Amino acid sequence: MVVAEQVARDAVVEARANEIAAMAPGARRRAKSKDALEKGGERQDLRHIHSVLALCGLPYNRQPIEEREYRSKQGNMRLIVNAGELLSPEGEFVKQPLPYGSRARLLLLHLCSEAIRQQSPTINIDDSLTAFIKKMGFEANGGPRGNLTAFKQQVNALAACKMTIGTFDEKGGRAKTVNTAPFSSLDVWFPTNPDQQMLWPSTITFSREFYDTLAKHALPVNVHAIRAFSDSPRKIDIYYWLSHRSYGLSEPVSITWNLSRSSSARVIS
Repeated sequence: MVVAEQVARDAVVEARANEIAAMAPGARRRAKSKDALEKGGERQDLRHIHSVLALCGLPYNRQPIEEREYRSKQGNMRLIVNAGELLSPEGEFVKQPLPYGSRARLLLLHLCSEAIRQQSPTINIDDSLTAFIKKMGFEANGGPRGNLTAFKQQVNALAACKMTIGTFDEKGGRAKTVNTAPFSSLDVWFPTNPDQQMLWPSTITFSREFYDTLAKHALPVNVHAIRAFSDSPRKIDIYYWLSHRSYGLSEPVSITWNLSRSSSARVIS
């Protein structure tokens, strides 16, 4: 009897695995996330993102290299992102674009989570970035149009940018502004051959200002839900917003919103 029940359970699991394997990549990510979420949340499923970055967000789409500033706001939070430059191995500074899209959001989520987990502004990443990319449902392929190249470009954009993070309390008449770069130290690597294997830096050091505000304003999110939306920056932002609104609630609440978006501002109310 026990053996028969186990055989039946194994058959169901195998059938589900075959069903998922036959799906398109996006549908496969959502199916795996659905199965994981239905099993219930575990502590190891939690990741953390800076609340201001989660709620204010980055650009959805690639901006022209001439676009050097992006402004975003949400509630009592404000964010300005300024694109920067990185030094190439030839000794020339190279302009980097503004970080954008789902990959920049996923990278920030992973790096912020590692800083919280390791309880240090300097985090060891080594192969964890590649493992995280695979966990998010992306193939770890190289080449000029590969996912590793796209993620590496966002690492460089984040390493070069500067951020102004602001919060205010209109009733209390108080406001705080933090001018910072996300990373104070990062070894970047420019491949000379598009087919070369992409290399990640072994360590990343967050600036002290960024790390201190992250430690105070880290928003917990479920990694399986993020994986379901990993190919859509807009869906990631909506999930972040809902997570922030629902975090700490003691009773159900009805939420309505109006969403307006332009190239320079984002408002949700």
